[in-house]
Amino acid sequence: MQAVSMCDVTVIGHPAPASPPTRAAWVDQLLRRAILTGELAPGEKLLGEKLAEQWGVSPTPLRESFQRLAGEGHVYELRLLLDPAALRSSMRAAAGDAGYADEVGRALRRLEGRHRAMVDFHDAHRAFHLALVSRCSNPLLLQQVGHLLDQSQRYQVWSAGARGGDAGQEHRDLAAAAVAGDVRAAVAVLTAHLRASRDAIPPSVDALSDS
Repeated sequence: MQAVSMCDVTVIGHPAPASPPTRAAWVDQLLRRAILTGELAPGEKLLGEKLAEQWGVSPTPLRESFQRLAGEGHVYELRLLLDPAALRSSMRAAAGDAGYADEVGRALRRLEGRHRAMVDFHDAHRAFHLALVSRCSNPLLLQQVGHLLDQSQRYQVWSAGARGGDAGQEHRDLAAAAVAGDVRAAVAVLTAHLRASRDAIPPSVDALSDS
């Protein structure tokens, strides 16, 4: 993918608009198209500074665009891009680190423990997913993952009971692969886990998020 400018935009077969929008709207358009058409696959490494360079923008408007799209109901599409990349980076950095395995194990036990309130479960769920990516070498990517985790909590509430699969078993499989250092298996489980959560979101909730 070559660098593009606001005055010469052709993205994934789409022609450039007749009049360039604002830079913020232009970055939003590029990112949305790349996600929805599959140009950016789950875990794609075209993130942060490199993606900004290819699109000819600074990292700041790109990070702001991620945040805006998250607010529009694209939370899980963004998580499918960012979480696997962060997990891959974290596991590679944690190779041979016994502390990482201990941290993931403790987070899983906390998640599977008894919770007096739903907020306690959500805190434990967030802590588990952050433990998995805790060794990620890109602090900006790690920050975005944390932000999207917070954004996705409301969808977890709305989609309760409609989700397919066994989320608890997926968490256990994910932890086992991470502790074993099996990057490919961990990324595959995480991707399937996020897709199952995304697919359980009722259409009416997406409509509210887009309004």
